[in-house]
Amino acid sequence: MPDPSDKAERLCAMFDSYCKTVLRNASRNEKRALANRMKREAVVNESMQYLFDTESHEDTYPSEQLVIRADKFSCVIFNDLLYQALLSLPENQRMVLMLDFWYHWTDEKIATHLGATPRTVYNLRQRAFKAIRDTFEKGNSS
Repeated sequence: MPDPSDKAERLCAMFDSYCKTVLRNASRNEKRALANRMKREAVVNESMQYLFDTESHEDTYPSEQLVIRADKFSCVIFNDLLYQALLSLPENQRMVLMLDFWYHWTDEKIATHLGATPRTVYNLRQRAFKAIRDTFEKGNSS
């Protein structure tokens, strides 16, 4: 007859083996379910994105956009007040703002393009800021 302590050890070993098998199988099932879900979601997400793109697309026409030009450069403006403020600026101030903020040129590059010094570019930008600020203050007060 087996020793009672051997029987308890054997039961513990069997229970331990059973628990490990259950956990391993559950993990495999979860991994398989996740892989299947990812396959389906990839297809669903692509088709849903296509539907969102086609259904929520807003047509824009060039005649509906506010385009500001200076020299050979142009920019689309989405704010009417900013558009009017930029139109009221002299062309060299408008060009400095466009090249700086829309085209990300450095002051030295802008100065070379305009045939001026970087300090002149700085002064033109500051005058343009002041004129735009004044336009916005007038627009907000009325």
